[in-house]
Amino acid sequence: MTFFDQIKNSLKGRVQKSSKKEVRDFVNGLGEMTDNDMGVIVAVVTVLRVNMEKEGYLQKDLFGDTPLPSARTLGQYQMDLNKLARDFNRKGQPTDAIATMVISYTLRSLNVLELRDEGRELWRQLKRGFGHVEQALIDGEKNKGEAFLKSVWTEWKQIPVGLEPIRDTRQNPRPNPRPNPRQNPWKKT
Repeated sequence: MTFFDQIKNSLKGRVQKSSKKEVRDFVNGLGEMTDNDMGVIVAVVTVLRVNMEKEGYLQKDLFGDTPLPSARTLGQYQMDLNKLARDFNRKGQPTDAIATMVISYTLRSLNVLELRDEGRELWRQLKRGFGHVEQALIDGEKNKGEAFLKSVWTEWKQIPVGLEPIRDTRQNPRPNPRPNPRQNPWKKT
């Protein structure tokens, strides 16, 4: 391994740790929100994503099972979304900013294998709000004065393929998946 390869690997490791911490901090912040708040966030995420897909800013069915765009394209989406989130914050629209960052961190988690667990945890937190999304959408339509696209109503439950939530071990402990090496797993008891 050359000196430059060592530097490159060292920097890559630091960037991944920093990125992991950034996503984890965001997810922890979501964990402090109520289930009702999560429902509003999921509703806004869906409206933003569907509209961005319709207008061509994001690839259609980005959260579905279609192949993901290139890492470069995903990176560009993330940069654009991060700028949009900053714009929403400047305009005093924190809910829109949070929803935009959910999409950005989702794409980052899909793009970087080492962030998959953080992406799953992100969607586990968001899933807490699923029982409140429809009311949030109804309220949003009333506030907006017009109906959302039909696909908003059909896609709000869509969790990105590959980021299905991990089980909450605090509520439903998982049995130890590793067999006891002293036991023969093939022996009938």
